[in-house]
Amino acid sequence: MSKQQSPFERDVDEAWACLDEDDLVGAAAALHSARAAEPDAPEVFELEAGLALAREESESALEAYVRWAEADPDDPRPQIGAAELYFYEFGDPEGAARLVRDVLARGGLEVEEEADAHHLLGAILEAKGDRSGMMREWLAVLRLDAAAAAPKTVMPGEQFERVAEQALDELPAEVLEWLTNVPVLVADRPSEEMVLDGVDPRLLGMFSGVPMPEQSTTNGPPHVDVIHLFQRNLERETTGEEQLAEQIRITVLHETAHFFGYEDDRLEELGLG
Repeated sequence: MSKQQSPFERDVDEAWACLDEDDLVGAAAALHSARAAEPDAPEVFELEAGLALAREESESALEAYVRWAEADPDDPRPQIGAAELYFYEFGDPEGAARLVRDVLARGGLEVEEEADAHHLLGAILEAKGDRSGMMREWLAVLRLDAAAAAPKTVMPGEQFERVAEQALDELPAEVLEWLTNVPVLVADRPSEEMVLDGVDPRLLGMFSGVPMPEQSTTNGPPHVDVIHLFQRNLERETTGEEQLAEQIRITVLHETAHFFGYEDDRLEELGLG
C-alpha cells in the first residue's frame, strides 16, 4: 500500500509540475503553500532556486542554493548549482572550481553526481586554458558515465539510425549529393581518443573532417569526413522516444551544417544550436 502524500509533499510536487510546464505563477503559489508549512525544509530552498532560475534571477537562485546547502550539508546539488552560477552567470571560474573541488573532496557521491561534478570542473578548466586538467576531468566523466547503471535504451540502434537517415532526407537533393560520401556513425559516446583530442565526453554529435568550403579539388591532403552521433548522450538529454527523435534530427542537421561551413552563432540563429 503506497504512503499517502502530506499536503506539503503535494505542494512540492505541484510546484515542480508547474515549473515543468513553464507555469511560473502556479509554481510560485504552490511554493508559497509549501513554505508556509515547512519554511526551513531543503525542498523549499530547492524549489526557490528552481523558480529563480526559471525567472532568470541568478542572485536569488544563489541565495536559495546557500540556504539549501545550510539546511542539508550532505546534499551536493546546491553546491554544484551554485558553482554553475559562479561559472556561467557571474564569470567567476575560480570560485566555481573551489566549490566543485570541495564537493569531490568530500566524497560519498553517487556515480552520476560524481560524473556531473567532474564534467563541470572540466568545462571550468577548459575556460581557464588548462587543457591537461580539462582532459583529466573529462576522461573521468567518460569512465563514470560508462560505469553508471545504464538506463533502458530509448530506441533500438536500427531505429536510431533510421531517424538519423530521415533527418538527412529533409535536405534538398543537391545538398544530399555533397553528403554522398559523408557517413553518419553512431556510438554510445565519444571515444577516449576523441576526449584526448579535446572532445567533450557528453557531446551529442560531431562533424570531423574538412568543411566543404575549405576543401580543395587539387593538392589537398587526404581526409575523411564523418558525422558522429552519440546515442547515450542524446538519450541523457531527452525524455521519451518523440523528444529523442527530434533531438537526433536537430543534431544531424547541426553537424551537416558544420560540414557546409556554418559557425555555431549562425546555427543558433537557424534554431540548430
